[in-house]
Amino acid sequence: MRILDLFSNKRFITYTLIPAIPLFLFTVMAVNPYLWIGSEIHHFYIELFAVIFSGVTAFYYILHARNLNDKFSLFIGIGFSVSALIDLLHVAVSYSLMENSDFLNYFIPQTWFAGRIFLSSMLLVAIAKYSSVFPEDLVSSKIDPSDTQGNKTVRNSPTLNVDQKKLVEKFQKTS
Repeated sequence: MRILDLFSNKRFITYTLIPAIPLFLFTVMAVNPYLWIGSEIHHFYIELFAVIFSGVTAFYYILHARNLNDKFSLFIGIGFSVSALIDLLHVAVSYSLMENSDFLNYFIPQTWFAGRIFLSSMLLVAIAKYSSVFPEDLVSSKIDPSDTQGNKTVRNSPTLNVDQKKLVEKFQKTS
Protein backbone atom coordinates (compact mmCIF):
# COMPACT_ATOMS: atom_id res chain seq x y z
CA MET A 1 0.00 0.00 0.00
CA ARG A 2 1.41 3.31 -1.01
CA ILE A 3 1.19 6.41 1.14
CA LEU A 4 -1.23 8.17 -1.20
CA ASP A 5 -3.57 5.16 -1.07
CA LEU A 6 -3.57 5.47 2.70
CA PHE A 7 -4.97 9.02 2.54
CA SER A 8 -7.77 7.92 0.20
CA ASN A 9 -8.89 5.25 2.66
CA LYS A 10 -12.06 6.50 4.39
CA ARG A 11 -11.48 4.46 7.54
CA PHE A 12 -7.99 5.86 7.94
CA ILE A 13 -9.27 9.41 7.58
CA THR A 14 -12.24 8.86 9.89
CA TYR A 15 -10.47 7.00 12.67
CA THR A 16 -6.94 8.36 12.52
CA LEU A 17 -6.65 11.78 10.90
CA ILE A 18 -9.79 13.42 12.29
CA PRO A 19 -9.05 12.46 15.95
CA ALA A 20 -5.41 13.46 15.43
CA ILE A 21 -6.34 17.10 14.75
CA PRO A 22 -7.62 17.99 18.27
CA LEU A 23 -4.83 15.92 19.83
CA PHE A 24 -2.29 17.89 17.83
CA LEU A 25 -3.88 21.17 18.96
CA PHE A 26 -3.75 20.06 22.61
CA THR A 27 -0.09 19.13 22.14
CA VAL A 28 0.72 22.58 20.74
CA MET A 29 -1.15 24.22 23.60
CA ALA A 30 0.63 22.06 26.18
CA VAL A 31 4.09 22.97 24.88
CA ASN A 32 3.50 26.71 25.27
CA PRO A 33 2.55 27.43 28.90
CA TYR A 34 1.00 30.80 27.99
CA LEU A 35 -1.58 29.28 25.62
CA TRP A 36 -3.09 26.98 28.24
CA ILE A 37 -3.51 28.41 31.69
CA GLY A 38 -5.27 25.75 33.68
CA SER A 39 -6.99 26.02 36.99
CA GLU A 40 -9.01 23.77 39.26
CA ILE A 41 -12.21 24.58 37.41
CA HIS A 42 -10.62 23.63 34.06
CA HIS A 43 -9.57 20.33 35.60
CA PHE A 44 -13.15 19.81 36.79
CA TYR A 45 -14.68 20.40 33.34
CA ILE A 46 -12.15 18.23 31.51
CA GLU A 47 -12.63 15.37 33.96
CA LEU A 48 -16.41 15.77 33.83
CA PHE A 49 -16.27 15.54 30.03
CA ALA A 50 -14.25 12.32 30.41
CA VAL A 51 -16.88 10.90 32.79
CA ILE A 52 -19.68 11.73 30.34
CA PHE A 53 -17.73 10.22 27.43
CA SER A 54 -17.03 7.06 29.44
CA GLY A 55 -20.69 6.82 30.44
CA VAL A 56 -21.83 7.13 26.82
CA THR A 57 -19.32 4.46 25.80
CA ALA A 58 -20.57 2.17 28.59
CA PHE A 59 -24.19 2.73 27.52
CA TYR A 60 -23.32 1.94 23.89
CA TYR A 61 -21.53 -1.31 24.74
CA ILE A 62 -24.22 -2.51 27.16
CA LEU A 63 -26.89 -1.77 24.55
CA HIS A 64 -24.79 -3.55 21.92
CA ALA A 65 -24.48 -6.56 24.23
CA ARG A 66 -28.23 -6.59 24.86
CA ASN A 67 -29.13 -6.42 21.17
CA LEU A 68 -26.61 -9.01 19.97
CA ASN A 69 -26.29 -11.18 23.08
CA ASP A 70 -22.56 -10.50 23.08
CA LYS A 71 -20.65 -11.20 26.32
CA PHE A 72 -17.55 -9.27 25.23
CA SER A 73 -19.53 -6.05 24.78
CA LEU A 74 -21.28 -6.58 28.11
CA PHE A 75 -17.94 -6.99 29.86
CA ILE A 76 -16.54 -3.84 28.20
CA GLY A 77 -19.72 -1.89 28.98
CA ILE A 78 -19.71 -2.83 32.65
CA GLY A 79 -16.00 -2.02 32.84
CA PHE A 80 -16.49 1.43 31.33
CA SER A 81 -19.40 2.15 33.67
CA VAL A 82 -17.29 1.24 36.73
CA SER A 83 -14.45 3.36 35.36
CA ALA A 84 -16.91 6.24 34.89
CA LEU A 85 -18.01 5.89 38.53
CA ILE A 86 -14.38 5.98 39.73
CA ASP A 87 -13.77 9.09 37.62
CA LEU A 88 -16.98 10.67 38.89
CA LEU A 89 -15.77 10.12 42.46
CA HIS A 90 -12.46 11.72 41.43
CA VAL A 91 -14.27 14.74 39.94
CA ALA A 92 -16.86 15.26 42.67
CA VAL A 93 -14.52 15.02 45.64
CA SER A 94 -11.76 17.09 44.04
CA TYR A 95 -14.26 19.83 43.14
CA SER A 96 -15.88 19.91 46.55
CA LEU A 97 -12.54 20.00 48.40
CA MET A 98 -10.70 22.39 46.08
CA GLU A 99 -9.50 24.55 48.97
CA ASN A 100 -7.88 21.68 50.90
CA SER A 101 -4.71 21.28 48.84
CA ASP A 102 -3.03 18.89 51.29
CA PHE A 103 -5.80 16.34 50.84
CA LEU A 104 -6.01 16.86 47.07
CA ASN A 105 -2.26 16.31 46.62
CA TYR A 106 -2.83 12.70 47.64
CA PHE A 107 -6.42 12.13 46.53
CA ILE A 108 -6.27 13.35 42.92
CA PRO A 109 -3.34 11.22 41.75
CA GLN A 110 -4.56 8.12 43.59
CA THR A 111 -8.10 8.16 42.23
CA TRP A 112 -6.90 9.03 38.74
CA PHE A 113 -4.38 6.18 38.90
CA ALA A 114 -7.03 3.77 40.25
CA GLY A 115 -9.36 4.62 37.37
CA ARG A 116 -6.67 4.18 34.72
CA ILE A 117 -5.38 0.92 36.23
CA PHE A 118 -8.91 -0.48 36.46
CA LEU A 119 -9.73 0.48 32.86
CA SER A 120 -6.49 -0.89 31.41
CA SER A 121 -6.72 -4.16 33.36
CA MET A 122 -10.36 -4.56 32.37
CA LEU A 123 -9.45 -4.14 28.69
CA LEU A 124 -6.55 -6.58 29.08
CA VAL A 125 -8.79 -9.20 30.70
CA ALA A 126 -11.45 -8.67 28.02
CA ILE A 127 -8.95 -9.21 25.23
CA ALA A 128 -7.37 -12.22 26.93
CA LYS A 129 -10.70 -13.86 27.77
CA TYR A 130 -12.77 -13.19 24.67
CA SER A 131 -10.28 -13.26 21.82
CA SER A 132 -8.67 -16.15 20.03
CA VAL A 133 -7.65 -16.95 16.51
CA PHE A 134 -10.69 -19.12 15.81
CA PRO A 135 -13.13 -19.59 18.71
CA GLU A 136 -15.11 -22.82 18.62
CA ASP A 137 -18.46 -21.16 19.15
CA LEU A 138 -18.08 -19.33 15.81
CA VAL A 139 -18.25 -22.57 13.84
CA SER A 140 -21.73 -23.01 12.38
CA SER A 141 -21.49 -26.79 11.98
CA LYS A 142 -19.09 -29.50 13.10
CA ILE A 143 -18.47 -33.11 12.19
CA ASP A 144 -19.54 -35.40 15.00
CA PRO A 145 -16.32 -37.04 16.35
CA SER A 146 -18.28 -39.94 17.90
CA ASP A 147 -19.38 -41.10 14.46
CA THR A 148 -17.38 -44.28 13.76
CA GLN A 149 -19.09 -45.26 10.48
CA GLY A 150 -17.80 -42.29 8.49
CA ASN A 151 -21.26 -40.84 7.86
CA LYS A 152 -19.97 -37.37 8.67
CA THR A 153 -23.01 -36.54 10.76
CA VAL A 154 -23.21 -32.83 11.27
CA ARG A 155 -24.44 -31.31 14.50
CA ASN A 156 -25.41 -27.66 14.57
CA SER A 157 -24.01 -25.14 17.02
CA PRO A 158 -26.16 -22.49 18.68
CA THR A 159 -27.37 -19.55 16.59
CA LEU A 160 -24.74 -16.96 15.78
CA ASN A 161 -25.08 -13.23 16.14
CA VAL A 162 -24.38 -10.84 13.24
CA ASP A 163 -20.70 -10.29 14.09
CA GLN A 164 -20.06 -14.01 14.47
CA LYS A 165 -21.76 -14.79 11.13
CA LYS A 166 -19.50 -12.27 9.40
CA LEU A 167 -16.43 -13.92 10.91
CA VAL A 168 -17.58 -17.39 9.81
CA GLU A 169 -18.31 -16.13 6.27
CA LYS A 170 -14.91 -14.45 6.12
CA PHE A 171 -13.19 -17.65 7.28
CA GLN A 172 -15.11 -19.77 4.76
CA LYS A 173 -14.11 -17.43 1.92
CA THR A 174 -10.42 -17.68 2.83
CA SER A 175 -10.39 -21.48 3.11
